[in-house]
Amino acid sequence: MKKFKFRLERVVDVRKTKEKECQRELAVSQAEYQRQLRRLEEAAEDSAHSSEKLRQALTKSATAGDLKLMHGWRMWQAEELRAQAYRTEAQECEVEEKREALIQASKDKKILEKLKERRQEEYRIEAEKETQAFLDELGCRIGRSWRPEVQCAELEEI
Repeated sequence: MKKFKFRLERVVDVRKTKEKECQRELAVSQAEYQRQLRRLEEAAEDSAHSSEKLRQALTKSATAGDLKLMHGWRMWQAEELRAQAYRTEAQECEVEEKREALIQASKDKKILEKLKERRQEEYRIEAEKETQAFLDELGCRIGRSWRPEVQCAELEEI
């Protein structure tokens, strides 16, 4: 019997490559998400720090120009904080998309691997049947040639 060859082996290889690519993309996306998250935390800390500075300035003698400048800075920081929160949320959505793509790629690969295993098992069973049939035939032939009394008995009956 010929050696087992899975006809869809190239497809399995393509699916494995696709899964590895999805893993890489997910890792890159997760790293970017962590970077965006750190930026968001830094923006929140800066905002809290400038709020504290504004409170201190209000308790001290600050000019109207200083307060206006601080207020403008606070407004800019608040807008930057909202924008960073939006970027972080968008990156989190991208991470989820990449994770879903990886899950689907893994499922696709697993389906073909299961099919391959099933076909290998069918091949193994068929090979065992052929081997057993050959051994049975060989046993019958050897058994007849080794037992001359059986051959003689068979000939006498004829």
